[in-house]
Amino acid sequence: MALNQYRKSLRIGITLLGLSAASTNVLADPPFITGAADPNFGTLFQGASAATFAGLGFTVGAGAGQLHVSIGTFTDPAGLVYGTVLGTGNLTASGTTTGLLNFNYGGYHGGSFAPVPASLNARAYDWGQNYGTNPSTNPASDTPWLGSVFDLGGAANKAVVFPVIDHGPLPQEALEYTVYLTDTPFSTNLADWHRATLAEVYMQGWQPDNVSLADGFTTVWTLANPTDTFHFVSVQGVGSGALAPYFDTEDEIDAVAGLTAQGRSVGNVPEPETYAMLLAGLGLVGFVARRRKLKAA
Repeated sequence: MALNQYRKSLRIGITLLGLSAASTNVLADPPFITGAADPNFGTLFQGASAATFAGLGFTVGAGAGQLHVSIGTFTDPAGLVYGTVLGTGNLTASGTTTGLLNFNYGGYHGGSFAPVPASLNARAYDWGQNYGTNPSTNPASDTPWLGSVFDLGGAANKAVVFPVIDHGPLPQEALEYTVYLTDTPFSTNLADWHRATLAEVYMQGWQPDNVSLADGFTTVWTLANPTDTFHFVSVQGVGSGALAPYFDTEDEIDAVAGLTAQGRSVGNVPEPETYAMLLAGLGLVGFVARRRKLKAA
C-alpha cells in the first residue's frame, strides 16, 4: 500500500514538474483586435487605428499570420534585456526627447546631436538615428549591415522595437525602419540576413498615451519559422519593411530587445509562479520519499 501511494504521489509530482516546465514556454497574448467587427477597429491613436493598418494591406486579427493590433501598451516580459549596439551603430545622430506629450527634443543629454551609440542601449527616451539606404519596397535593395545592429544577448526569434516619435503622421512615422536578424552581423551578403515581418502593434507604445505620446507605437517583428533563432538584429532606417509613403530618410530608435517565439525575454528564467510549482512538485516527491523511508525503518 505504501509503495502504491508513493508511486501515485511520484506521478503527481512529475506531473507538476511537467506543468511548470510547460508554463515556461507559454505566454498569454493580451487582447488583440479581432477584425473589422471589433468595436475598437476604428479607435484612433494619434490619427491611426487598426483600420488604418487594414487600409495599408495588413490583415488585422487575433489569429495566426494576422497583424495583431492592441489598443493598450506593450507589457515587458520578466527579465527583459535590451540589445547592445555594435560599434558605432551606423548612426547619423542621437538625441533626447524632452516633451513626452508634444514630441519636443534636443541634442543627446542636452548636448549636440552627435552620434552616441549608448543612446540606443536602454529605453529612456534617448534615441539614435540610422540613415536609410533603401528608399524602396524591394527587399533585394536592403542593406541590413548598414543598419543599427544590436547584440540581443541570447537566441531570439522575435524583436521588439521601441521607436521615438518626433512628428507625424502615424503610423508611418512609428514604422520607418526594416528589421533583420542574423548570426553574422558583419556580413555584407544579404543571404546571411533574415527579414522579420511585422507581427504586433501596441498603439499606446510602452507607456499610456496620457503619460507619453512620444513612445509612439511599439512593434514586435517575427520570423516565419518559430524554430529559427539568431543573436543579432538590425534596425535599418526605412527599407523594404517600412510603411509607405516615406516621410523621412532615417528612423529614431529608443531601444530594441530580443524575444523568444513565445514572447519571453531571451535567456529568461522561469516566472515566480513557475518556481512555486516546481518547488511544490519537488517538495511532494521529497516528502513521499522521506515518508516511505521512515515506514521502512
